[in-house]
Amino acid sequence: MQSLKRLLIVIIALALAASVVFFTLENRGLTQLVFFGWQTPELPLALYILSAFVMGLVIGPLLSWWPHQRLRIRYNKQIKQLSACEKRIKTLQESNTADESKALPHTEPVKTP
Repeated sequence: MQSLKRLLIVIIALALAASVVFFTLENRGLTQLVFFGWQTPELPLALYILSAFVMGLVIGPLLSWWPHQRLRIRYNKQIKQLSACEKRIKTLQESNTADESKALPHTEPVKTP
């Protein structure tokens, strides 16, 4: 089963790599981009598209990292609060048990003749 998963991953990776190569070879036409008056040099269209794809692969995880980090911090804080509450409950239960044993009079068993 594990080797089947690996084979499937390799096949998908090879198909993706082949599609990138074919895309690059078919989009070699020179293009110049203009953005707010700033002009880029004439480079192949595939280079612009693939660089945008790679930037998305880098920026996407970075943007999702911050909310996950905030949740992790909140989770760790709640774990500490829960631990403190559990310790407090344990000490209250122990003190309650000790108070009950002091409050009840100690009686000796009745001996029958």
